[in-house]
Amino acid sequence: MGSQTIRLGRLFGLEIGFNWSLLPFFLLVAWTMATEVLPSGAPGLSSTEYWMAGVLGTFVFYACLLAHELSHALVAKAKGVKVSGITLWLFGGVTQLEGEPSRAQDQALITAVGPLTSLALAAFFFGAQQLLPGLNAPPILVTLFAWMALLNLVLGAFNLVPALPLDGGRLLGAVVWWRTGSKDRGTTGAVRVGRFFAYLLIALGALEVVAGGLLNGLWLALIGWFLLSAGAAEGRQVGIRSRLRQVPVAAVMTSPVPTLPSWLTCGQLAESGGRGAGLYALHGVGGEMVGFLPRSRVDEAVRAGHPEWRLEALAVAAEQLTTVRPDEDLEAALVRLGPHLEQGALVVADGQLVGTLAASDVARVAALAPLLGPRPQD
Repeated sequence: MGSQTIRLGRLFGLEIGFNWSLLPFFLLVAWTMATEVLPSGAPGLSSTEYWMAGVLGTFVFYACLLAHELSHALVAKAKGVKVSGITLWLFGGVTQLEGEPSRAQDQALITAVGPLTSLALAAFFFGAQQLLPGLNAPPILVTLFAWMALLNLVLGAFNLVPALPLDGGRLLGAVVWWRTGSKDRGTTGAVRVGRFFAYLLIALGALEVVAGGLLNGLWLALIGWFLLSAGAAEGRQVGIRSRLRQVPVAAVMTSPVPTLPSWLTCGQLAESGGRGAGLYALHGVGGEMVGFLPRSRVDEAVRAGHPEWRLEALAVAAEQLTTVRPDEDLEAALVRLGPHLEQGALVVADGQLVGTLAASDVARVAALAPLLGPRPQD
């Protein structure tokens, strides 16, 4: 998880956290419930009671949002896709996959289960809200359940909008992938449709502002802008991935493997620049190999104020690093590596170490990807 993510713990073996951007939206939902929704449905209570119920309701809503993301993660794991964790943030949640489904049917199932979970929760809260008055439940609880039903219904329905990165966009991409046999065409088609919906939301937001609904209009425009920028990012990734399929790992890797003495300090390496490599082999006083050093660990140590740490203290064993082949397709290797690319991989041929592959190596070829020319259509 990134530096902007606060770790909450583990659930079903998955890291759960939230991004700082979630906090203002959390407060907005709690404020709306405490000052508008609950007082109108259950009048006559104190402000403290409304705020306590509003905050509780907001926690319940985010628990529902977590259930939505957990359904994605658990089905992905069942289909053989590794999942590193779940992060809740301003616009909902993100399930972090360490790979991609190999079949369109699997992508469709992994995607569809999220909105279905939200719609099932909406049905549960609606049914409970209908039963509670007969059980003499307080009106504020009835109103709270009704609001949870509405929020989950909106969450499930909105996620079905066919615009990336929403679930509806991924479902559309899976359908096009299944029909054409090309995952890239599926993503490109979903990006185009999503662009239409993004501009539509921005236009509706502008009209709402003109009509006097400043807050609602700004939210619609903000969501539309988010869909537009996220869809554009997905489109760029498709273009880069399609070109990386032409490139073997051998053309990108750092070879020979850069080597450093283990007794150097992080500060000394940072000052020297370290030849721009992303992964080093470390040798001891006698020339023996003592491990490997991901450059990202050095940068983290320097940022944390520990330039005096010796490199050997940050070394990792070869067994802790993923291996790739020099003749392996780079795009396939990146899918397999996922977030592990951050610490680098060892390139091995016939049992011999022939190079290293790091994020900095991939960044260089990605920057040159447009110069490789268009890739023939599948």
